[in-house]
Amino acid sequence: MKSFASRLPRDFRKLPLAERIATLKNLVGHWEAPPPELTEALVETSVGWFEVPLGIVVGLPLDEGSVDVPLAVEEPSVIAAATYAARLFSGGKVTSWATQAVMTAQVWLEAPADVEFETADAELVTQTLAKKFDAGREALTQVARQGLASMEKRGGGLRDLRFRAVEGMPPLWVVEADVEVCDAMGANLLNTLAEALAPALEQHLGLRRLMAILSNDASHRRAGATVELKVTALNKTSLPGAEAGRRIALASAAAQRDPGRAVTNNKGVMNGVTSLALATGNDTRALEASVHCWASRAGVYRPLTTWSMNGDTLTGVIELPVPLGTVGGALMHPRARDALTLLGNPSAHDLARIAAVLGLAQNFAALFALTGEGIQRGHMALHQRRLDFEKGHR
Repeated sequence: MKSFASRLPRDFRKLPLAERIATLKNLVGHWEAPPPELTEALVETSVGWFEVPLGIVVGLPLDEGSVDVPLAVEEPSVIAAATYAARLFSGGKVTSWATQAVMTAQVWLEAPADVEFETADAELVTQTLAKKFDAGREALTQVARQGLASMEKRGGGLRDLRFRAVEGMPPLWVVEADVEVCDAMGANLLNTLAEALAPALEQHLGLRRLMAILSNDASHRRAGATVELKVTALNKTSLPGAEAGRRIALASAAAQRDPGRAVTNNKGVMNGVTSLALATGNDTRALEASVHCWASRAGVYRPLTTWSMNGDTLTGVIELPVPLGTVGGALMHPRARDALTLLGNPSAHDLARIAAVLGLAQNFAALFALTGEGIQRGHMALHQRRLDFEKGHR
């Protein structure tokens, strides 16, 4: 597991803008705006750029080291909150983990147009199809692997191939291929795999393709983090640290019981995680769809984080899917490449760990403020700067 070390000065946020830019140019090698023609390569009917502010959380603790994290976000308080939490986390114990980068391609199949099944018949047909699938598994596996040679060279490739029925009328069946995609997000690879596998499945099973595409359920590709903070570190407001910790734990319990609170809790987590995804050229929509699917996996929407008091220690835990890549996709954007350089050129595995710690820090900052002085005091102070700027440029 790679070790990271923050390379920006702790007082980076206090430097004038020109000095911050100069510091980044010296560190990364350049820090220039992307060429206008790049939009043509990225989107259809392009007309230019829609700029989002880019800022940096300096020195986010990550296991035994720390990392400078670029975030692309328009909300005034996000970077300030993460920076504040990072400083408190630096006095505690932070650990992180991530699974292998496994994503799933799906081929959905239906009965031929001239075949109709009653419910009982469909169950029998499913059993027969499952036996046919198992009998042809080796040949189907070889078809699936044909487009994965380059991924296998990098240590990835096909990890599982399975068949299942989907309840309902008319009956549907789906074949799923789990693929370890290494440092890629993997969408294009999985879509290509699914489409290549579909004809072989049609022929082998006697079914008709309905659709072939990846699943954005990235529950096999998760990351998590834990932080342990002594309550003395929370003596930052009018509340004693022990009382601040108790209130954070109680707010966490409230989110476990109430989906209306849980969704706002998770929005706070994603303030950081989505901003990191955007800064590194990743697919924010796929990320958030997967995260909210994960939060609903028990049949009720629940928080991504839990906080608990154990004696004089406040412990926070986060677990979530993190389908982020460090190669391919929109990473041709030079600012995304700069962001990854600033992060220390992490693998997708390490980027997932960073995202998990960042999400936990963002959640902590929100809960600390909510259960203490209230969210608006710090948020509105930053929002007022934006209002003042707007008034001055009318």
